[in-house]
Amino acid sequence: MQKPDEPTLYDLFDETSFRYWELQLQEGREPSLKQLVALIEANADQAFRSSLRPVLIKGLRGELKVKRGRPARDSHQQTRLWLAKCDYHGSLAEQREAREARPGVNHKPASKGGVHIPTHERVAEEVLRRWRLPMTVRSFLNEIASQK
Repeated sequence: MQKPDEPTLYDLFDETSFRYWELQLQEGREPSLKQLVALIEANADQAFRSSLRPVLIKGLRGELKVKRGRPARDSHQQTRLWLAKCDYHGSLAEQREAREARPGVNHKPASKGGVHIPTHERVAEEVLRRWRLPMTVRSFLNEIASQK
């Protein structure tokens, strides 16, 4: 049975829930003005929580600012990216070993007119598909090259 203090699944992901924004404020994230309006509209029949009043006052004063740029990766996304990087290096090594193990294969490059995707890009596409990362092949390879 669930304890009353534990957040439900809706509390964790529903942006029109008071509990969601209380949890977000504890982590240091404030709603945008649009999100605050949606929260008030969705809960018009309920009393506004006192823990959210400072945010409401900021919104009325026009002090709520949305952070610009790409949001930082959370720990789950970062872990998936690290695992995908390891998977990429392992798969690339396997591909190279398999290529070198084939006897008598001519390793000359493809003709100019033909469509040829280099091994490292094919492996990157495969890894991105496997780990369902929302990135392009280029950005994934740049991430690997930068060794962040």
